Amino acid sequence: MNNMTTVYDLARNLGEELKKTPQVETLLAAKKAYEESPEIATAVEEYTKLHQEFESKMQAGGISAEEQKAFSEDMAKRGEEIRNNKIASELFAAEMNFNNFMNSIFTIVTSTLTGEEPAQNGCSPSSCASCGGGCH
Repeated sequence: MNNMTTVYDLARNLGEELKKTPQVETLLAAKKAYEESPEIATAVEEYTKLHQEFESKMQAGGISAEEQKAFSEDMAKRGEEIRNNKIASELFAAEMNFNNFMNSIFTIVTSTLTGEEPAQNGCSPSSCASCGGGCH
């Protein structure tokens, strides 16, 4: 077995172990709830579609100052509704927590490669709270 195969096998094993962590379990549960909520999925889809349409109109140069203001107000209101939705906010929080957790793992791998200790104020297993990860 060559080194590349070993590394890929270790990566798969790490993936399997990561599935058992609270960060991944929480993320998967939040994604499932999000996907099963037609209300929030529709709201996000509409928000994204309207934003893309507006960007196209802006690039074409066919938007008045009044239309820009009305759009900004509409999008701010829609964005607030999405952020205030419990399912969406739980997904966003779970994604942030997961990303922080994965960054802490990447920091450990990188520091192992370079032979340097990770910065104490960075995301490391001993300072998970510093990155908002709550790893324990």
